[in-house]
Amino acid sequence: MEATAGVDFTAQAIRENVRGSKGWLKFLGILSIIGGALYALTIVGIIFAWMPIWLGVLMVKAGGRAGEYAERGDPGSLAGYTKQISTLFKIMGIVTIISMALGLISSIIGLAVGIFSGGGFIQEMLQQYGYGG
Repeated sequence: MEATAGVDFTAQAIRENVRGSKGWLKFLGILSIIGGALYALTIVGIIFAWMPIWLGVLMVKAGGRAGEYAERGDPGSLAGYTKQISTLFKIMGIVTIISMALGLISSIIGLAVGIFSGGGFIQEMLQQYGYGG
């Protein structure tokens, strides 16, 4: 009897947590879609606008699945919710890794250009301390 009460309490706690995330997911999803649409209004932004729009759609779908699970307690809706969230996190993780790599490459290129540009601040500083010709 105690095991059943514990399972019921856990299931109810999960439903409450999912219900709490529903509104935030939909809110952030709509903001992301709007942000992507605003990016699309610029020349350069049109290349990257699909990403926030796609992430926003995933968030809105996850929010819908959260609402379904919170209302009905259907395990299929919970599985759909967790799948949407998992996909969202995977995409955001991949984009973060790519952004970090591009930032590191850009920093290295910027530093190299600054050092080897000739007559720049870094070149003068190196000469002042006896490095370089």
